[in-house]
Amino acid sequence: MTASKSSPSSFAVYQTALAALRARISFIPIVPDGRKAPAVRWKPYQVSLPTLNHARTWFYGKDHGIAFLTGSVSGGLEMLDFDAHDIYAQFVERVRQEELTALLEKIEQGYKELSPRGVHLYYRCRVIEGSKKLAQCPLKAPPWVESTIETRGEGGYGIGAPSSGGVHPSGRPYRVVQGDLSTIVTITVQERALLHAVARTLDKIPPPVHQPPRIPSQQSQGRRPGTIFNEQATWSEILEPYGWTWVKKIGQEDFWRRPGKTLGISATTNFEGSGYLYVFSTSTPFVARVGIDKFGAYTILAHQGDFASSTKALVAQGYVEV
Repeated sequence: MTASKSSPSSFAVYQTALAALRARISFIPIVPDGRKAPAVRWKPYQVSLPTLNHARTWFYGKDHGIAFLTGSVSGGLEMLDFDAHDIYAQFVERVRQEELTALLEKIEQGYKELSPRGVHLYYRCRVIEGSKKLAQCPLKAPPWVESTIETRGEGGYGIGAPSSGGVHPSGRPYRVVQGDLSTIVTITVQERALLHAVARTLDKIPPPVHQPPRIPSQQSQGRRPGTIFNEQATWSEILEPYGWTWVKKIGQEDFWRRPGKTLGISATTNFEGSGYLYVFSTSTPFVARVGIDKFGAYTILAHQGDFASSTKALVAQGYVEV
């Protein structure tokens, strides 16, 4: 049944839509039937903001919930979605252990809401990717795997407060507990990487093993020196001689600081379990935000990108198949 125009819940959602417009956050209405589905065709609002007329038509005197669209349309908005309160408690403890409490508190104070089962954290960042599953756990029946921490990124949306009633299958509401849409903070690419790395430490599903392709060299049927180097060399051996400083380890990822810098994070290795170097800084010989393997990194640092010269040097160092 459609709510009356005096309904406190429908008026609160309408006011939230107006607040989203002021904060330059795209939004859509959500049907109140427990499916958590959009009440309109929502693709256009992935690229452009709704209008004041949309807000009134969708929410004034209606039972609709509201969802915030993430990604560039909302100024680099991203949401961390924790499926359960105990998962969030584990995350907070890991954050404390990694001495990142100040970062988490900054994000929480900007905007934190409770979903019917868990927690949503919103922040903005200049680099936002598509939605990702950061942590999962196995199930004993289909679908066999359940996501416990994931992001809502480019092209996604998250149902937000004060959606209530039939929007969620449980009938329980979404509630803001800290901040509001106008106080959502912007974090750095490095801070985002640290936050996601902590979340990945709660993943209960073993990551896939990345096997380099077996490519025969021109000289023999064995593996190339670069392939052997990727398998045997360590990132410390590659980076430290050129002034890179190891900062910390979170899960399986190591964080590094570039030469000439005394504070902060410049790169991570084994990013998302890939084995690659992923550099955030634009003040290095590497292309920022593009993964590179050990052989590629060594070639750039030691041989200015000359792969032929780099390969000869590795042969001389014994990186050959015998």
